[in-house]
Amino acid sequence: MRHNLITALDIGSANIRCIIASAKSPGHLDLLGIAETPSAGIEKGIVKDIQAVAECVKKALQEVQATSGLKPANIFANVTGDHIRTQVGDGRISIPASSPNEPGEIAQEHVDQVIADARNGVKIQKGFERCQILHGIPQGYVIDGHNDIRNPLRMTGFHLITKVLTIFGDVTQLRNLAKSIELAGYEIGADNFVLNHIAIANAVLSEDERRLGTILIDIGGGTCDISLHHRGILEKILVIPMAGSAITEDLAIGLKTTLSNAEYIKTHYGVALAASVDPETEIVVEGISGRDSQVKTQYLVSHVVQHRVEEMLSLCYDRLKNFYTPELVTAGIVLTGGTAKLQMIDAVVKNSFNLPVKIAQPDLSTFNGDTDLLKDPAFATCVGLLRHAAAQEPETKAPALRLGSFKAGKTLDKIKNIIKDFTSS
Repeated sequence: MRHNLITALDIGSANIRCIIASAKSPGHLDLLGIAETPSAGIEKGIVKDIQAVAECVKKALQEVQATSGLKPANIFANVTGDHIRTQVGDGRISIPASSPNEPGEIAQEHVDQVIADARNGVKIQKGFERCQILHGIPQGYVIDGHNDIRNPLRMTGFHLITKVLTIFGDVTQLRNLAKSIELAGYEIGADNFVLNHIAIANAVLSEDERRLGTILIDIGGGTCDISLHHRGILEKILVIPMAGSAITEDLAIGLKTTLSNAEYIKTHYGVALAASVDPETEIVVEGISGRDSQVKTQYLVSHVVQHRVEEMLSLCYDRLKNFYTPELVTAGIVLTGGTAKLQMIDAVVKNSFNLPVKIAQPDLSTFNGDTDLLKDPAFATCVGLLRHAAAQEPETKAPALRLGSFKAGKTLDKIKNIIKDFTSS
């Protein structure tokens, strides 16, 4: 297996997308294969039919293997859904020094220790027993009473304190996702699940947007994943269990057509701002299972689309409004995800939030190869997963996840490490 190979697997409610890339130099990736296939068995980030998910994952991975000529390995997959939970906790450590009453120099190991202290303090709280920690995001550091330290490395002090946003996923859902990949004939590392919000931010946000304040909304098939960034920090994440699939279902019911035809109509004729549509334009709508076709106006279709989009955005706003002030969101709103391609959706979002809106494509400046297919908001998650994976230190990657590994204890971890050291020597 090529050690620099990375496979990004975006398991969505509407589609599964997959990219194989090679990290040949720091910060740069060579594209080797891309695949996209319809999804089944997963709704709003939750596995509903594990066999169906496994079949779709298998198809996507086999397609990307055919296009790249390489078997997918080192898989990184996204996680979302309303099972995601967050908690802010404090971490505190003393910095060792060479002599008493002298401050010590802060190294990376001390930063890791203080983050781990905060994460562990949250994990033992009641209510998180059946959760798996996905990420610990520092919200800033304090050194001996000096606040708002952004990067404590190489600084000196007696005590290092941090607040950490710890992100959890339900262990059952993570195991079901892992088992879906295993049933497809592949493996995923225990630490290779990445929160969708983090992957998306890696793909589309600039440093200015992170620092000046941005609301990032990824509108996929099953969920709207919202993240609030300010001062370069991920401050809040929210998951709204409603997105593009709800629009498709509304159209299928209202037009009395199949879901596949409703999706086609939404994609090609749906407009999120119905007033911008010519009321005389007509569309032929196929009937269900051979029933007669009907003629409907594009205005009617767009009216249905707009109604659901406004309801979805209302839910987003109601959940988010208590966590930000417009003055601190200087860069406004960044939209991405497959549903962000809906015509005029940016205008409706602007009206709903009264903030400037940008529809973002993934930043592909560090990618080599044919990137034309990736110039699409729908591929932002995959691009972000690749960047997240490429930034990981190879020696820290966890072994492949097998069923039951979430309950493995320290003894089993030590045995695995001994076996790994023995077989690699």
